[in-house]
Amino acid sequence: MLQQTVARVEALTSADRVFVITNGAYAHIVREQLPEVPPNNVVGEPAGRDSAPAIGLMASLLEKVLGPQTIMVVLPADHAISDVGGFQAAVRLAAQTADLGYLVTIGIVPARPETGFGYIQHSGAILAEDATGLSAVEVEKFHEKPEAEAAQRYLDQGNFYWNAGMYISTVSAMRSLFQLHLPAYEPALAEITEAYGTEHFDAVLARVFPTLEKISFDYAIAEKADKVAVVASDFGWNDVGSWSRLADLIKDEASAGGNASVGRHLGIETTNSLIYSPDRLVATFGIDGLVIVDTPDVLLICPMDRTEEIKKIVDTLREQGKHDLL
Repeated sequence: MLQQTVARVEALTSADRVFVITNGAYAHIVREQLPEVPPNNVVGEPAGRDSAPAIGLMASLLEKVLGPQTIMVVLPADHAISDVGGFQAAVRLAAQTADLGYLVTIGIVPARPETGFGYIQHSGAILAEDATGLSAVEVEKFHEKPEAEAAQRYLDQGNFYWNAGMYISTVSAMRSLFQLHLPAYEPALAEITEAYGTEHFDAVLARVFPTLEKISFDYAIAEKADKVAVVASDFGWNDVGSWSRLADLIKDEASAGGNASVGRHLGIETTNSLIYSPDRLVATFGIDGLVIVDTPDVLLICPMDRTEEIKKIVDTLREQGKHDLL
């Protein structure tokens, strides 16, 4: 999916202008998977600090390397997109709107009352349009993941989009937002950025980055920014952040039971389930709406409609010190 994310922007920029920030343990793997991206463009976080530190650091590095008027596009690497052309058109219009001084996000036209996504409410005020019919409109408010009743109300109201977590702005605008809303970051970002490109960078990053406040970009920056726009589109987007969404992507259309499977599965009277077992056969009988994930060291079984809560298991294992299972 990382490679697909980079491939989607090939028509928008060159590989030497692609930057990746990832877990430090995976940085060497990312460099292997993306040989066209310069090695120094891959930054490995020494500690997970949520999205605000990652985006803030990238903005600071881009200011140094590419200049303050560069358009930066923030893209999570776990998204599946079927209509690449539609995605590229949305990003192009977002970039044009960013040149007007806006922080721009990409909104997804909702297909259902989804409780697993945040929502973007727009005012309807059109800021920019393109020849394909896309428009950039002013954002009124960001909403956290809703309960089912609220999600249905958003869908019925019509001026809400799913928040895809993609952001576009000029580097200077992004830097200004961080200086305004997270000013405590500035000394740390300046120190790390000064060391970028030198033999001391990794050591400085390891020492300084973990001191940044752990907070999400949405909460710290996007929800507080004054000039925010959204470009809404429907380009076959799926945030593969849970097993249920993976099931949507790999569901076997030929299966009468609506199942999705990877590996070896024998299912009898099995419906609407995901079975992931690359190594051994999993046989199921008389089940509906389950996720079964079989790996060499862990067997996971949970209801399909509660996969968003699996993080409770992760938190519990972390609290018990069982980091080898994470």
